[in-house]
Amino acid sequence: MTYAFSDRSLERMNGLHDDLVAVMHRALQITPIDFTVIEGLRTEARQKTLVAQGKSQTMNSRHLTGHAIDVAPVVNGRVSWDWKHYYPLAKAIKQAASDLGVNIEWGGDWTSLKDGPHWQLSWSTYDKGDMTSKRQENLDDSRPSKIRTVPAQSTTLQASAVQGASALGGAVGALNALDGTAQIVALVGCFIVGLAAMWIFKERLRKWAGGDR
Repeated sequence: MTYAFSDRSLERMNGLHDDLVAVMHRALQITPIDFTVIEGLRTEARQKTLVAQGKSQTMNSRHLTGHAIDVAPVVNGRVSWDWKHYYPLAKAIKQAASDLGVNIEWGGDWTSLKDGPHWQLSWSTYDKGDMTSKRQENLDDSRPSKIRTVPAQSTTLQASAVQGASALGGAVGALNALDGTAQIVALVGCFIVGLAAMWIFKERLRKWAGGDR
């Protein structure tokens, strides 16, 4: 089933870090259960109120800087606070974060004061004032290097060699079916084609040496 964020959920993601927003959009594509955004960016006054009410334990909340979000599963059109619905949602959000290379933490994994709706970007990757996207950086770090160091690794040079060999094989086969003057004409044609193939190969080798790999 395909889900979509409501206008209210989209509005509540205003001011959040781009990586966090990207994870939520990706999660919505793969989640087995619908979910809604409860809260995103908070003001300092709002945080003070929550601390005074005992609903938060810190004035250093990641909500204050746009690095945290609260989401909840929606079951039969209603927000659910039942933990059994948070686990499949958490699995989808973690998978989304992995897909995008984003380091994220779930309040449901905390050893004390577990917070099912709460998700935040990791302090170890995203500092308090850091609003720079780390998605591409993390993905690049996880990818094995594919730098080609010798000409034989070049796919374009490989293609040139295969094409040249194929053309030569076809020409030899055609010569066997000819005789006399026709064979001489065909030989001249093969010579011209061979020169052209050598020139193409030389140009691709030059480009490889120049960094086009």
